[in-house]
Amino acid sequence: MTPERSAAVLPSVPKRKKAVMCLMEKIRVLDKLRSGMSCSAVGREFNVNESTIRYIKKKEKEIRRSVREAAPESAKVTSIVREEAMEKMEKRLNLWIHEMTTDKKGVVDSIVVRLKAKEIYGHVTQGQKNVKPFSASAGWLARFKRRYGVSNVKLAGEASSADQEAAEEFKKYLLSVIQEKGYVEEQVFNADETGLFYKDVGKRTYITQMASKAPGFKSFQDYATLLLCANAKGDFKCKPLMVYRAPSSQALKGKSVNHMPVHWRWNKKAWMTSDWFHSCFIPEVEYYLQGRNLAFKILLILDNAPVHCCEELKNAHPNVEVLFMPPNTTSLIQPLDQGIIKAFKAHYTRELYSKAFEALKANKETTMMDYWKSVTIRNVIDYVGTAWDNIKQATINNCWKNVWPDCVENFEGFEGVTESIKNSVKNIMHIAWQISGEGFDDMREEDVEEILAEKAVEPTNEDLDEMAKQGVGVSDDEDGDESQPKSPGIVPLTAAKISEWNSALETIFSDMEECDPMLDRSLKFKRLASCAFAPYAEMLKDLRQKARQTGLTQFLEPVWGGKLPTPSTSGESQTSEVELMDVNLPPSSSSAE
Repeated sequence: MTPERSAAVLPSVPKRKKAVMCLMEKIRVLDKLRSGMSCSAVGREFNVNESTIRYIKKKEKEIRRSVREAAPESAKVTSIVREEAMEKMEKRLNLWIHEMTTDKKGVVDSIVVRLKAKEIYGHVTQGQKNVKPFSASAGWLARFKRRYGVSNVKLAGEASSADQEAAEEFKKYLLSVIQEKGYVEEQVFNADETGLFYKDVGKRTYITQMASKAPGFKSFQDYATLLLCANAKGDFKCKPLMVYRAPSSQALKGKSVNHMPVHWRWNKKAWMTSDWFHSCFIPEVEYYLQGRNLAFKILLILDNAPVHCCEELKNAHPNVEVLFMPPNTTSLIQPLDQGIIKAFKAHYTRELYSKAFEALKANKETTMMDYWKSVTIRNVIDYVGTAWDNIKQATINNCWKNVWPDCVENFEGFEGVTESIKNSVKNIMHIAWQISGEGFDDMREEDVEEILAEKAVEPTNEDLDEMAKQGVGVSDDEDGDESQPKSPGIVPLTAAKISEWNSALETIFSDMEECDPMLDRSLKFKRLASCAFAPYAEMLKDLRQKARQTGLTQFLEPVWGGKLPTPSTSGESQTSEVELMDVNLPPSSSSAE
């Protein structure tokens, strides 16, 4: 009988830490296997057992289905294959939360979210057999928020001190970026979207009351989405982007979409498109800066709404740096939300009412309902252009007070913004009294304020289905968006990718020096290649510097966690950079700002 060995003589082997791979990592494993690599080779590359790789290969169909149905945010943190119905429900619920909070700039109550989750679950499982019950428990909601990084779902009465703290942290970071990069007021921009119910004349008016009772008519379905953008100086306003629900209108027949006071786009649900950055913003701003004899370098501040295609915009243009504000802070620090959008809507509503009064005055037989029905999208475009032109430079500049105080020329002018909006409200009331009729002749300030307030359009379950399909590149629409320009798919240029190129160059240099008998030839190649690589080396240095700055990741990612992360110490920083020779290079205009 073999004597038992004491534990003391056994070699001390450290316990291997269990590697948990998220679904996106498993997809990369499956792609490696499809490329022809063996299970053992893939296991060594990902530092996991070969048996783990074989198990992932066995579950390939389920893994790819789960990633296809889930949103990218969930696939990055989820490690197990979940039920298809749950993935579909959570993806649509996440879209619903974004839609309900983007325009209102607020949060949704957790109880409402749980009820909506049960409703969507019933929708996606309709007609299926043996459906598992789903209770939308508080525990599920906590896990859902963690999977999707949702921060704008809160308990009723939950304090918003974290939002205030996040706003202050972002403000400090923004000022440091402006100072470090030397941006001036003309080069710093803010853009934000807003919904426009362009026939909204007030819910107490008889127009709304009659429209809501009409058979088959939904009140104020005439809705468009606008994207407004201006710089901190206030002397330049980009042409508004207007997204309509139809590709064309009879009222625009024969009109060139390139010669309108707005950039015209269309989408069946009036959702915001993403080509604005490349086809609208860049050309306009570059032309403006050239006219001011200023360098073409831009700092663009956006909120964290998915409409802006956060990942694409990070490195979309070498002369544009994009910063994303933390969630739930736009009402505190975003310039356009400090009065610019409200002032614009006040000017628009006044224009709508003024034209109505002129039409009634010109023809005594015309009624307000006649005018309301006669308003076309062509009129709306005209009113939008007029309203945006009426926003004064001082109004825009003063609304940067909360996020960049140093750029504001007159601090007392901020009070003037509020006063200007109040005057517009009074003007609208005065015109309404002259129009007369139920809801007009007794219009109050709160009625006008309700018109100017941000209102969300709740998408239906069918809308969410279509949005979910668009999110994974699938659409049932045959016509699609062929009538409008497409923005190029942008693959972000990361520090990891540049480091990979850098390492490849070092390998080539070393091999050439060893194999080429003519040393001066290999050294000349190294010198010339290093000079050619200089812009990428500079960009790599800049990206690494950003990665080391406290809190940077939170500002660039579209979801704000509320806490500042600890700087990462990835293996990336250990990669040697290409040694640049001592040569005199002309200053590059395309260096990463």
